[in-house]
Amino acid sequence: MGDHDSSLTRVQPVFDELLDRWPDGGPWLGKLWDMAALTRPGGALPKPIGLDSLLASETPGARAARLGTVYERTVAPPAAFLEWLLKNPARMLVRDPITFGAKSVEARQWRRKLFSADERLVSEAQEEAFKQLGKRLAQRGRNKWWAFEGFSHIDCCLITSQCVLFVEGKRNESVSPSTWWFQERSQLWRHVEAAREFAGQKQFAVILAVENEAHGATALADAAGSLEKSYPHLDAAQRAEMSRHLVGFVTWPEIVTQFSLPRECLLDRVPR
Repeated sequence: MGDHDSSLTRVQPVFDELLDRWPDGGPWLGKLWDMAALTRPGGALPKPIGLDSLLASETPGARAARLGTVYERTVAPPAAFLEWLLKNPARMLVRDPITFGAKSVEARQWRRKLFSADERLVSEAQEEAFKQLGKRLAQRGRNKWWAFEGFSHIDCCLITSQCVLFVEGKRNESVSPSTWWFQERSQLWRHVEAAREFAGQKQFAVILAVENEAHGATALADAAGSLEKSYPHLDAAQRAEMSRHLVGFVTWPEIVTQFSLPRECLLDRVPR
């Protein structure tokens, strides 16, 4: 990790402080939503009535225990997008036509068929991929040859009985405008769709946390421009609905000031 890793210099110090002071989300969870929504007036999903408290089972009290639950939570890629990629191999970017990004010989063989100019081989690979995807839907096929979107690692995952809220934290780095196999899929919209599947019957939302308002405004503008291309498998109405679940952005200094957190939360270097 670099000296300016945002997870260690921003996300964990700030949210650890909030969780240590108010483990159930207390005064800050709903306020965080409201702060972010101000940056997308008329475009953001309204805060759910009865947002409720953070679930103790999903929000450990010990800081060390939050890694993997609150921080860097692993979330499966959306099944609908995996299926679309398999149906449209010509839309994917093949960076290495020799190994196809696979380590095993078998995986390379299947991918070679999928990206072949021979329709018979393509159909054979698709049939096999859909069969495996159906069997491993819950796991989404971690490290499988047909998994052309990987698992997301959510910077901060906050869960109540009513809602799932993902926070994507940035410092000096920008939001990734593409994924490995599909160049037009923005990181933010990928997280929104992953949040929808992860949440099940609960409400879901994504908030971006950035260093300053300029960074946030740029990220939202970029997101608006990439919405359609990030969701080729959705129609216009579905994309518009997904857009509402990107609530907006907050800045790290704004959070520190709003909740009277110590300035030491905003570290310049990764703690050693």
